[in-house]
Amino acid sequence: MTDELSLERSALFPWRGGRPPHIPAGPGEVPKIVLLPGDPARVDMAAEALADFRIVGQIREFRFGVGTWDGVPIGVCSTGIGGPSTEIAIVELANLGMEIAIRIGGMGAINPDIALGELLVVTEALRGSGAAAHYAAPRERVVADAAVVDQLCKAALEFDLPSRRGIAATIDSYYAGQGRPCRPGGTWQDTASAWAAKGADCLDMETETVLAVSTALNVSAGAVLAAHNNRTTDRWLEDYTETQRNLVRLGAAAGVQVLRARDKSFQTVPPPSEAALASPGIPLPLNLS
Repeated sequence: MTDELSLERSALFPWRGGRPPHIPAGPGEVPKIVLLPGDPARVDMAAEALADFRIVGQIREFRFGVGTWDGVPIGVCSTGIGGPSTEIAIVELANLGMEIAIRIGGMGAINPDIALGELLVVTEALRGSGAAAHYAAPRERVVADAAVVDQLCKAALEFDLPSRRGIAATIDSYYAGQGRPCRPGGTWQDTASAWAAKGADCLDMETETVLAVSTALNVSAGAVLAAHNNRTTDRWLEDYTETQRNLVRLGAAAGVQVLRARDKSFQTVPPPSEAALASPGIPLPLNLS
């Protein structure tokens, strides 16, 4: 009996019946566009921004739901915190049909000019995490898809949301790695200033992985992050609810525009007219039917 059960799933690629071991979805259940918050609790908030939203399921930190924006299906799936769980989400969602991945999450701003609640459309992620290293060479730049970046910026303007383009540094640590003391009143190393000196506008824990893994799997990816704190000014945003709704709206609107532009570009070019074919230098075919 044990041998029979072991044959149902491969340890190398442990899917069964077209379903992955972590994301609670199967064939045909994942839309081409998926928004990626970190916190599972924020998935449910998508119901306030998307039409016909429903929760498909949850396994561990991966909570997944589906709704629509302007008639286009949108998936929302939490990644959990950090690179390892984010890598799992991207790989399994990509194999289930995701073509456009947009991280919608929080950040700790280190640019003093970024206000609490302001949005940062990420153009590049500086390399500070571990999981992404398996998908991008150590010195390789990890950048967002240009079309996704452009549409996120356009949507922010349309919704009149304060935003800017910028660079995120992704760190596999929340306390010591981001220059926080591990005990109240304890000492710490000012790593935030070091990242700022490299050009980073913020710190987060997932964006590098989203961009690196997506790029490796031919998924168009981007990220829009909201400042829930600013390390330089030492301020913290207590009420994040409205900001999260805005992230869902922004990500959905941008994703739909990227998808529509892509689908339009793939449309068959109409055949040339008979008059065009009869122009000098171009022999007219005997049969145009």
